[in-house]
Amino acid sequence: RVAVWSRINKLRLQGIDIRAIQNVGYRLVGEPIILNKNLVYAWLEHINYKNCQLFIYDSINSTNIETEKLLTENTSKLPIVVIADKQTNGKGRLNKKWTSPSGGNIYLSIGFKPNVEVLKLRKFTLYLGMQIVKLLRNEFNTEKFMVKWPNDIILNEKKIGGILTEASIDSERVNSLIFGLGINLYQTPKLNRNKNKLKPTSISHELGIEPSLHPLTARIIKMVVKSYNNCINEKIDPNFLSEWNEYDYLNNKDISVLKGDDLSKGNCQGIDHDGNLLLKFPNGSKKSFSSGEIDLLQ
Repeated sequence: RVAVWSRINKLRLQGIDIRAIQNVGYRLVGEPIILNKNLVYAWLEHINYKNCQLFIYDSINSTNIETEKLLTENTSKLPIVVIADKQTNGKGRLNKKWTSPSGGNIYLSIGFKPNVEVLKLRKFTLYLGMQIVKLLRNEFNTEKFMVKWPNDIILNEKKIGGILTEASIDSERVNSLIFGLGINLYQTPKLNRNKNKLKPTSISHELGIEPSLHPLTARIIKMVVKSYNNCINEKIDPNFLSEWNEYDYLNNKDISVLKGDDLSKGNCQGIDHDGNLLLKFPNGSKKSFSSGEIDLLQ
């Protein structure tokens, strides 16, 4: 009994809520909102997925940077999954910093070595954005989750997450690919926000619930790897972009697109067949954008 109590106490110190019930035993009441490697492994095993190398950190500069480093050092088992409770130098799109406070959010990166033609992964980020939103809608039983081109995850008109995909390309082939994801489950980062930028928030705050960190993390890992394999093996529906409007936060909204020093304003008309943002100008003409910084117009 002393040995059992000792192990139970160690689990409690890790933030796992375990209650003693007289004449019955111990009961797991709830999971911690601080990352626990054993719980992530347990949930991956529960959903029948164990084919990855998993690295978990209390604090790290950037999960994408660490994944890139590990991909060069250790490729005996792929993919490589890096998860952290906190990032001190998290990376966002367009070289922006992704503010990453500790305490129950998801910061993860998954690294692959595809060695395939660039064309096979051209729409990878858009496809994954849709898959993440589908998973979140199913997980929390609401259709309020949306994707904002090209990589933001939206809930109730506010930003709860984002995707950063980085690739190493040589001679039109993708040598390495890193999928980075940040989702605010519990903590909302404190930012100096431009009035045209979406306000950050968390799933917990918006839905008034306590999301389960570890099972959601495990399901995301499995889904991302499956989606990657579908892209590599050309098993995704070539017409998946036709679904975009169902999940598109920007559809039919007036926006501005800043690309370099060029600022364009118009109405978002979704995306074209290549996944580029489609903007309609007041004179009726249209233009596609493969990249750019998007703001909503008041």
